[in-house]
Amino acid sequence: MHLRTLCAVLLIFAGVATVQANEIIQVGLIKETIVLEQRTLVLEHHTDIKDGEVGHTVYFEGALFDQNHEYVGILYGSTTSIDVTNNAGHHEVRHRELIFVVNDNQIITEGVSGYSEDVKWGKHNAEWHALDLAVTGGTGKYIGAFGTVTTKKRVDNTFVHTLHIYKPLLPQ
Repeated sequence: MHLRTLCAVLLIFAGVATVQANEIIQVGLIKETIVLEQRTLVLEHHTDIKDGEVGHTVYFEGALFDQNHEYVGILYGSTTSIDVTNNAGHHEVRHRELIFVVNDNQIITEGVSGYSEDVKWGKHNAEWHALDLAVTGGTGKYIGAFGTVTTKKRVDNTFVHTLHIYKPLLPQ
């Protein structure tokens, strides 16, 4: 008799837990496109690994300006060579991580890009093969954000970042 009662109580709790776990919350999305210009690039290199070798890392930061040329924050980033092929004609593959601090909110992005020999940092007349990076989250008004960022390097050594962000709009 006690075993049946115990089983019945367990089934009731399991049913309650299942109902709570399957609760549906509808969430809307807000799409936001942000275009930022990165200026005043500051670079530092990993001192023990040469450019082009696997593991070579470049750290950088730059001031961010909106389309009205107003200062809105700073970009912190790094690229690390992760290409393990030894093919001279092959693009160097780099892992890129960019953290946009915009009006005290962070937008975190990362992904990979390919760099040819013609596109190393000193040659400004060629674009790199930059794949879009993923927006993986953020802080403040960008908590739960996802999307992509496309980066273009200009001839004057500034960068334009176009972020296509989706943010959750939770019900009140």
